Amino acid sequence: MASVSVSGLTHRYGTEVKVLDRIDLDVADGEAHAVLGGSGAGKTTLLNLLSGLLRPNSGTIAFDGRDLKDVDAAERNVAQVFQFPVLYPGLDVAGNLGFPLANRRWGRVAVRQRVGEVAELLGLTPLLDKKTRALSLFEKQMTAIGRALVRPDVALVLLDEPLTAVEPAAKWRLRQALQRVRRELRLTMIYVTHDQTEALTFAERITMLHQGKVLQTGTPEDLYERPAHEAVARFIGSPGMNLVPARVRNGELCIGGQSLCPCALADGDCVAGFRPEWASIGDTGIPVSVRSVRPLSTLGGMQVALVTAEVGGATIHVRQPMHAADNGQARVRIVPERLVLYRHGRRL
Repeated sequence: MASVSVSGLTHRYGTEVKVLDRIDLDVADGEAHAVLGGSGAGKTTLLNLLSGLLRPNSGTIAFDGRDLKDVDAAERNVAQVFQFPVLYPGLDVAGNLGFPLANRRWGRVAVRQRVGEVAELLGLTPLLDKKTRALSLFEKQMTAIGRALVRPDVALVLLDEPLTAVEPAAKWRLRQALQRVRRELRLTMIYVTHDQTEALTFAERITMLHQGKVLQTGTPEDLYERPAHEAVARFIGSPGMNLVPARVRNGELCIGGQSLCPCALADGDCVAGFRPEWASIGDTGIPVSVRSVRPLSTLGGMQVALVTAEVGGATIHVRQPMHAADNGQARVRIVPERLVLYRHGRRL
């Protein structure tokens, strides 16, 4: 295991394209950490810098306090799993798992023992004699992960969108296997993904990366309930957080021209954010125009709907019982204590 500390990390491709801009990141020893962001956020570049496949233009990378910025990839004891499994087609599963050990001149007995241990952890024991071409995509990715874990000296495991190519029904199984293996082998894992569900259900903490910058690092609850930036608020949640124009006037927060609650902020424009489940459509509150009502699911015998409405020129979504929502003019009641306020994109 290793703790990871990144400070001021900047990387450009060529002289113009800045992919990462002064990244700070701390991952605790043995932590499951996710780096979440959309396409082009710089996630894979960050992993390649950590593994040593790339060298940063500036900044530091340290494992357990040791500066590794100028240390070759082979000396970092990092294992990397890519989006699509890369296996040796001429070897069976046992051969693929044992290859890193055989390459380091381990004896046959020691290789067989270690391969057996890792295969047992990942449920690969029945597949050890199979060639990779006979494996499902899920089994291939599990084999690739096993090969990354087989070396006992691995300090850090980097996972670059490892579930993208896996069938949806198998994704939950693979996440569970990764969590179990991390705990049993006491590994530090950094998991890169664009899928918020994967990040929220895998990681102890998440770093949200956007356009090469870190917007927020925190627990899944932090990012969901207290997003530090409007981009985080939009990205997390399905649908994302409602963001509506608001104004502080004479100690009152106003939305849609109507006072909602007292506010201690200085007067001026801002943006008010709230989750769909933190509000309800009814007869009291701020006037809205209901545009659509879409059934979602049943909860406690009651059908739940997603209501789409407009307020202050912004579209909002509210989750509530189906029977309580109709198209037309209505009002939205927002829980003031749950509101998150932003100015210039950042939480106040």
